[in-house]
Amino acid sequence: MLLIGIVSSLLFSAQAAQVTMAQTTNGTLPLRMITFNIRYATTSPSKNEQLWSTRAPLVVSRLMETSASAPAGAETVIGLQEVLHKQLLDIESGVGPEWMHIGVGRDDGAQRGEYNPILYRPAVLSLLYNETRWLSPTPDVPSFGWGAGSRRMINIGVFEHVASGRRFIAANTHLDNASSQARTEGIKIVIATIQAVQETWGPLGVVLTGDFNSQPGEDAYSTAVNSKYLTELYTMADTGQRFGPYITYTGFLPDQEEEVGTRIDFIWLGPALEDRWLVESYNVLPNVVNDVYISDHRPVFGDLMLK
Repeated sequence: MLLIGIVSSLLFSAQAAQVTMAQTTNGTLPLRMITFNIRYATTSPSKNEQLWSTRAPLVVSRLMETSASAPAGAETVIGLQEVLHKQLLDIESGVGPEWMHIGVGRDDGAQRGEYNPILYRPAVLSLLYNETRWLSPTPDVPSFGWGAGSRRMINIGVFEHVASGRRFIAANTHLDNASSQARTEGIKIVIATIQAVQETWGPLGVVLTGDFNSQPGEDAYSTAVNSKYLTELYTMADTGQRFGPYITYTGFLPDQEEEVGTRIDFIWLGPALEDRWLVESYNVLPNVVNDVYISDHRPVFGDLMLK
């Protein structure tokens, strides 16, 4: 898409002018973490939903603008959900060759089905390790678990900041919408997978992004809280550090947002008891651009400092 390429080129130039390479500040590593369910590219859109060809350049612009506006010295990592292979190609074309991704299609471990990719810039963050596990009793192969309506998975990577050598773990998931048990058991696998990576790579700081299909106080959210391993960014941020709407899932109809709206898109930090993170801000962005819903979810991002 020519428009995507032009927009991303201009925005990346602005980003490059702002910060050539993320640097540590006072021994901390500043990061901007984004989570965004972009809505899969359906060929049968619902009322007021635009086709992906219309939404694509707006999604790319939102991602690049959010990355470019990060505080000076902060590097951006992006966790996306509901990304089909064609959408991933469009996004990669739009953001440009400076960005790479980890993650695979959930239906075959290659290109079929939705991805939960993590996007990063290898010039700034070196990928040391990554893996994908499915949220099922057979996590090593594409599979369904506990009555899930779709195959679900976690993508996880160990990253090293090139300039400072600081390391952290980033993980991204999308829990099931159909089965409460699948969500509850799924988040247990997510946490166990992260902990297993820590056992190999050391007690690194952890960021988990994702669409949980679970509101605060409900199944998967409560399981994550009760694990005492992860803490949700919203709850860590003071009132004055929270910006934007509360709701993250809106649907596509403005007159129905109050009825269907929920907060199900999260950024979690850990290990909860090790005080690895400083929170600068928690932000929920609009998902309507030029009267177009770019997704039925709003992007969420946090500005963090890894101690």
